[in-house]
This record gives sequence, structure tokens and C-alpha cells, in this order.
Amino acid sequence: MTSRQTFVETNKTTPTPGGGLRGPLMWSQEMYWYQYHLPLPIVDSAKIPLILRMPDPGVPEELVIAAIRNLIYRHEALRTIYPTDQSGAPFQLVLDQFETPIPFCRDGNDLEDIDAVFHALFAPPMDQAVEIPLRVGLNFKDRRVATVVLVLNHIAVDGASMGQIKAELTRYLSVSGERISPSTDDQKVNIQPLAVARQQSTVRAPAHERAMRYCENILTSSPAAQFPRFRSATLMDPHRDVVSYYHRVVLRSPALFSALQKLSKRNSGFRATNYLSAIFAVAISALSGNSGATLMMNFSNRFRGVRRSVGCFFQEALFSVNLLSQATMSEVMAETRQRSLVATRHAQYSYLAFRDRKARIEADRGLSIRVGTVLNCSDRLEQNLRSPASEDRTAGEQPSSTMKRLECLWRDEHTDLCLRSSALNGEVHLDLIAHRSVIEQDQIESMLTAMEQFLIAWANEPDLATVTVAEVVERFGLPASSYDEGWAHVDHSWVNTAKLAQIVSSVEGIEAARVSVEERPSEGRTLVAQLVGDPSRQDQVRAHVLASLRENVDLMCPHEFVWCDELPESGSPTAAGSTASDSAAGAADVPVSPESPAGGAGYEALAAALEIALGDAPVDMDCSYIQQGGRAVMAPAVMKHLNQLGFEGPTPDDLLGPWPLRAVVELCVKRVSDE
Repeated sequence: MTSRQTFVETNKTTPTPGGGLRGPLMWSQEMYWYQYHLPLPIVDSAKIPLILRMPDPGVPEELVIAAIRNLIYRHEALRTIYPTDQSGAPFQLVLDQFETPIPFCRDGNDLEDIDAVFHALFAPPMDQAVEIPLRVGLNFKDRRVATVVLVLNHIAVDGASMGQIKAELTRYLSVSGERISPSTDDQKVNIQPLAVARQQSTVRAPAHERAMRYCENILTSSPAAQFPRFRSATLMDPHRDVVSYYHRVVLRSPALFSALQKLSKRNSGFRATNYLSAIFAVAISALSGNSGATLMMNFSNRFRGVRRSVGCFFQEALFSVNLLSQATMSEVMAETRQRSLVATRHAQYSYLAFRDRKARIEADRGLSIRVGTVLNCSDRLEQNLRSPASEDRTAGEQPSSTMKRLECLWRDEHTDLCLRSSALNGEVHLDLIAHRSVIEQDQIESMLTAMEQFLIAWANEPDLATVTVAEVVERFGLPASSYDEGWAHVDHSWVNTAKLAQIVSSVEGIEAARVSVEERPSEGRTLVAQLVGDPSRQDQVRAHVLASLRENVDLMCPHEFVWCDELPESGSPTAAGSTASDSAAGAADVPVSPESPAGGAGYEALAAALEIALGDAPVDMDCSYIQQGGRAVMAPAVMKHLNQLGFEGPTPDDLLGPWPLRAVVELCVKRVSDE
């Protein structure tokens, strides 16, 4: 077995002046550009694999290389890099000249050989600023290429691009190795990403603003976290050295394939994706213990003009549904279908503008909003269910479903729970990826089995449309969570009031604290902190709570502080004392805490780095970045400049939170090499 080339050295390209077409990012690319700058645990790009088996007896290596070069010429997305300008703003550069990727080669075509090539391509970080977004691996058998493995940068392609890439690569491999020029018809049909980006950058008005208002409405009523017990990897086990903190389980079910066919035929107004969305929403609600479910979905999100184009055109649609325990499944179906349609209509928007508005809403609500639940239904799911060939495969007795635990290579922690569904060869595949702090592996298997069995039962028992959400959870054994008396539900969120009281009590000058929820006729449920101690410390208490939100998704800033001579008995009315009622919007507008240093190297370095985004105006470390006019697009540049000044620690997400900048200063650590 041989390994002819590694990728750290080969795929990087330095653009030359006039060497390509330059333009803004598409809105759909902005998310992957931003997430690239979140080093969790390292700076890397999200990647998509494609494995293509060659027909026996294989093909010559030179033909594969020529076909790949033709593919890159054909699609601008495959020869585009994503640098930043001098201000730190991103742009895309379509290269006129590039080096054809040198393949990673391995003798042998067994599954372990193909897996080894995939890992060799996937493991090294992919630098979106200088490396073309395509890596190539070849498995050889008898000196001919038996399998082609591609790993692509997600900022350049989405899942819908993979079928087009596979079809064209297959066509190129069937002809001579000469460069193939795209036909005039192909050029008309296949819109290139740069053209879409330029159009989006000039047409921003009513439709984009409607999408932003829609997102604002969702975020204003979303839980702070769908799963308040989420804990980041650094908090779970800072010394644990693993690639991923995720479980992954795949259920393959022929019976579910037949059930979804039957359900879709029974009611033409609903599609298979509607049934999957409904039962997944119920599962989310049960597992989180929150009747409100907020998630991102990314099926059928490519607009019509780019259906045959290669690029990252899809955008996740923000979606919410309220699942009361006594709602019937027919009501859940109707609500999820309607809300998913509305969400899809508002799925084209600037991700960076979305992050700006999200940060402002977090500051207003006094909490940090984590939207980490994803529903991904393959665009081909419905096609495969309706194909004539599927009728023959599902006729007669069907094999039982299978469950398999798989490796998950995700290196970030953006996701809590992700369900990916597809259909192939008469089976529905439910692929569930979940963060280890959200659900255990055996619970994932229970959830998938419960979802499968419910849909199969519904196909055979139409009356299940009338059962309630609570009955479905109990009858089919969906994993469910509950919260003890140390928790309270307020502002659509579960809050750990016991932990919040401890954090409040840890501030110097606070002798005792209790946090509870009170019903107010005009204000609704209000989170009240009762404190014993020095009332002049109230600003410090609020600032400390806001800073704690960075690592605690189960907290929020109290809406009201009540100072008492002593804490009343539990359940008693609020004791008399000085009361200060403030919205969380002003919670960060506090003077410098006496015990917090007013200077220091980290303080000065962050203040200097912030000038890139905030200009020459004085930086208020007791106010959040977004409240001082900071924007998401500049957050990576601030962190880069901070690093150039010799400090590391904070990420762009740390900068965009609702906490005062003083909390970010505390994360700044001088690099050892610079000391």
C-alpha cells in the first residue's frame, strides 16, 4: 500500500493580481465563512464527502485527473477561495488559474482502504482563504483507479450539488481526457454562485427585510436553549482528547418506507417530510421538556434557478412550533406543515445580518439563544418514495429494520440534535446525530425506534390522528425530560433558578439570594431575584449574571431585583425592601466593577483590537459589543487582530454575546511564545 501525497502542502493557492473574478459572498456562504473562524477545537471548514466507484476493471489515473480538471473548469464554485480584504470583510475570488489537486493515492480497494483515503483527505484542516475547495483521493486495484474519493468544502457546495458533480464526473470519465467546454445550453441553465452573490448584494430591500422580521419574531419567542442541560466539551471534560463529542445512530427501515408511502397516498395534502417533521417535533419537545420547539430545517431550500447548479445555495430555515401536551397529532401535522411552508418562504437572508439581529435580541432578553436542533430531509426522499421501482421492492414480506452506531467526525459544537432522513433501495434512513450532553446513545436508539413505530402504526391505524402528543410520548416510549423544583419556566425557557441563585450569591457584598418566578397581571411571569446584602452591588450582580451566560445556557438575567433585610420563607410574598425593576436590555450598561481591573494587558489589547470594528470611539468594557454598534462580519477581524497582538482565547461568538466586554477580557490569555 502506498500513500503518494498529503494535502497540507498541495492544494493551497495564492491568488495573483488580476488572477480571477472577485465579488461578495452569497448569503448562504456567509454562515460557513463565519463558522470557519470559530476554533472548536481548531480552525477548519465543514466538509462534504463523495465516493464514486469505478466500473471494472477500473480507469487510468490520467483520465480521472483530466475529468476532475474538466469538472473544476466547468463549475466556478470548485475553483473559488474566500479571503478577506484589509478591513476584515470577506469576499469570494474565482480563480482563472489553479493547480489541479494532486490526489492522495492508496493501493487497495477494500472498505478499510477507502476509509483510509477518506480520513487522509478529511483530517487536515481546510483553509478556505487559500485552498481550492476540492480534495481528491484514489484507490487503486491492479494499477487502475477503482474508487474516486472527493472531499469538498461546504462553503463551496451543498448536498444538492453532489448529484450533479457525480453525474458530470461520470460523463467526463466516459470520454477522452481532453478538456470539455460547457455547451451554451449548460451555461444558461447552470447559474454560477458569483452571479447570485452580486444580485443579492444589490437587491436587499423588502423581501430581505421581511425575512429578517420573520427571524426576529421566532427568536423573540424561542427558548434560550432547546436543551438547557447542554454543556460544551470543555465543561464536560476539558482533558478528554476525542475528535467528536457526538453520538451518531442510523436506523434503516423497509417498513417505514412502506408506511410513509401509505400515509402520503392516504392524504395527498401531506408529504412524507410533513409526517417526519411532526413526529420529530414531538420527540424534540419530549426530550427537552419544553412545549415550544425551535429548530433549523434545510430541505427544499434551493431556489428554482439553481436546481442544476453546483454551489452552496441552500439556507437553513428557522422554524418553530408549539406542541401542547393535549394537542392531537392531526393538529400537530397541520401546524408543522403550515409553519414549515412559511419558514421556507423566508429562508433567503444574509446570515451575518441575522447574527446581528440575534445578538440584539439576546441583549434585550438578557439571555443567550442557542438554536442547535436541525431537521434535514433529502430532496430525493419524496422522489424515491414515489418511484415505480419502489412499489416492487416494498411488496410482500419485508425485512426487519436495522440500527447501526456510526462515527461522527464533527469537530464543532454548533448542533444539539440533527435528524437527517433519506430513502434508498426501498428503505428509509433516519440518521440521528446528537451531542453527548443532550442524550445518551441508548436513548437515541429508543427515540428512532419510537418515531419509526409510531409512523408505521399511524399508517395502519388512521385513528391515531386523534391521539394527543402526551399519549404518543407515553405509548411509544419517546425519551422524555422533566425538571425539579430548582428550575422554573419563564420567557419561553427553562431556567435553573438554584444555579442562578448560587451565581448571584457569589458576588462580593451579597449575603444571600433566592430566584423565583412571580405572576404579574400586566407583565406575566417575571423572574425575580431576592437579595440580602449591599444594594449598591446590584450593577455588579447583573454584570456577573450576564457574564455567566457565556457558559450556561440554563440561565438568564433576572427581570427584577428585590433587596430584603432577610429572605422570606419559601413561597411567601416578596419581603419589603428596595426594588429595582429593569429590563435586561440595560443590564450591561453598568459602571466599572470596583473589583474588576480597569486596565491590564488583556484589557488594552482587546480595546485596541476593537478599534477595527468600532472605530475611534471609546470602548465601554461594561457594555456588550453589539450594543456599541459592533457587527458580526467584523467579529473575526477583531479576534484576528487580538491574536496579532499576542493574545488568544476569545472567539467571534464570545464577542457577539449579551455579556459585557469585560467578560471577554477575562478570556484573553497571552500566548506563551509571546511572553
